[in-house]
Amino acid sequence: MTNPLVSVIIPTYNYAQYISEAINSVLDQNYPSDKLEIIVIDDGSTDNTAEVLKPFINQGEIIYYYQQNKGKASAAYWGIQNSSGKYIFNLDADDYFLPNKVIETVTAFEAAEDIVHVASPAKIFYDDTKALANYEELPKDISGKCLDGNWLLNYFYENNFLYGGGSTYAARASILKKIDVPPGVDMFIDEFLILAILPYGKSFFIKEALSAWRGHSSNYSSLSKDDEKSLMKKERLLRSSTAILTYLQNNNFNDKLIKIYTLKDLNRAIAFKESMGNKKLSDIFNYASNVFINIKPNFAIINNYKVLNRLVPMSLFRLLKKIKN
Repeated sequence: MTNPLVSVIIPTYNYAQYISEAINSVLDQNYPSDKLEIIVIDDGSTDNTAEVLKPFINQGEIIYYYQQNKGKASAAYWGIQNSSGKYIFNLDADDYFLPNKVIETVTAFEAAEDIVHVASPAKIFYDDTKALANYEELPKDISGKCLDGNWLLNYFYENNFLYGGGSTYAARASILKKIDVPPGVDMFIDEFLILAILPYGKSFFIKEALSAWRGHSSNYSSLSKDDEKSLMKKERLLRSSTAILTYLQNNNFNDKLIKIYTLKDLNRAIAFKESMGNKKLSDIFNYASNVFINIKPNFAIINNYKVLNRLVPMSLFRLLKKIKN
């Protein structure tokens, strides 16, 4: 097998303490160094990220781009459009690749022209214990198999889980570059990239864990203890969810998937009201009307998305939450 040029995109925001490990994990791959293009997109960091990256820039080991803070989706899109590799890998700045990540992924891609997405499980690295935990277990239905992308999307959303995004994600560049990434998908860019690429071909999930996801208190997806920051993040999540739904509606996705994602978006909206303590009976009525009259999910989807839980009045919801705590 020849070794094509590959591009590793690393969007970052205030992850100076982690990004060197992420970059070095790419430089240490069991893959020719002259076939690795590392693109770091700094989304307006206010810490010492630029200083940490100087040695990599001076030695020509990375391509560095700085933008005013526009969100991870904008940063990822810039990296995708300015990459040169045959295959594009995503690497979050606080994660890292295991040594065989690139070679194993490229081998999977090169096996068939219609494979547009390759992923694998991730191991979990806990920052507090400095130890790798067991890797996530992929469902047997998808592990080690070449799967139709549309079938896989339906499988994911019918069961309400998702694999193959974040730092486990790689895509065929010739396809990914054709996809417009709306800035509005923002905090759900990892989910969006899976949704956007899979309709164009097949996906392959490698059984072996090839990436490490770092668990720490400042994860981009974690909610801040500060009430104001937490509220802002929750509102951003809601806007991101709605932006993905709009993309699905405007890009000829099948009706079944759109209905399921509409349910997912409704769940996120009413869960937000629950977290704020202001879910009203009118909210429950509107939710129930949308779900049971417009979407009409089957029992399995009702169960997988815990629809009945969303119908619980706020007073009872508080009581159940108190008992659980």
